[in-house]
Amino acid sequence: MAQVVCEQCRHQFEAENHLVTTGSVIAGAAAGAWFGSRIGIVAGPLGGIAGTIPGAVIGGVLAGLGASKVVTCPSCGHTFLL
Repeated sequence: MAQVVCEQCRHQFEAENHLVTTGSVIAGAAAGAWFGSRIGIVAGPLGGIAGTIPGAVIGGVLAGLGASKVVTCPSCGHTFLL
């Protein structure tokens, strides 16, 4: 990612934290799988499937995209959106 300048203290830092992004993807996938297992996806005359896997994929992707937009400055601790 590119260099980010903090809005409060003007500290420049790299806004990439793989641990936070990975944790949010895992949590989002788990929540999506839990929600997806409660619903089914109808596939027309072929029948239907459980929504566990599609729910996990969609939840993980949305959580990963959301977590990459929130940044905390390591110098002053200010949290802001990119």
